Amino acid sequence: MSTPSEPRHDGSAPDLDAIVGERRQLINLGYRLLGSLAEAEDVVQETYTRWYAMPREQQEAIESPGAWLTKVAGRICLDVLGSARARRERYVGAWIPEPLPDRGEWSGGGGAGGGRAPADPADQVTLDESVNMAFLVVLESMTPAERVAFILHDVFRYPFADVAEIVGRTPAA
Repeated sequence: MSTPSEPRHDGSAPDLDAIVGERRQLINLGYRLLGSLAEAEDVVQETYTRWYAMPREQQEAIESPGAWLTKVAGRICLDVLGSARARRERYVGAWIPEPLPDRGEWSGGGGAGGGRAPADPADQVTLDESVNMAFLVVLESMTPAERVAFILHDVFRYPFADVAEIVGRTPAA
């Protein structure tokens, strides 16, 4: 998992590689908040559109482009979740989140450390799919702001003060 790009103190323009290098984290954020890879990619595209629509002077004034991109993507996800709620109200039947497409792509390969793995690889796959689905169902039960706060803090390790600023609430909330 990548971290937001480091702040710049020399006043130089953001490097294109640094901006594009945030794509994986932004897709991770969008997918975990929205439960849909297609919607996550749309959020990332909209985030980059907003970045490149800014004048060069504004881009240069941003100390940490990665943090700015994450903040904007989180807010776009909140907007999408607000409109998604209306779409799901018309949906007939229980909503089931889209399963995680490729585990290696999202976790950077390797397994989760610590616990004992089941002896049969098929059991491991079943367990992984169950945990992924349960995680998405829990996220679906949260409000959009709670979902953004949970993902940014517990998954991406953002401090509560930064999360509060992104969702527009106090750190205590």
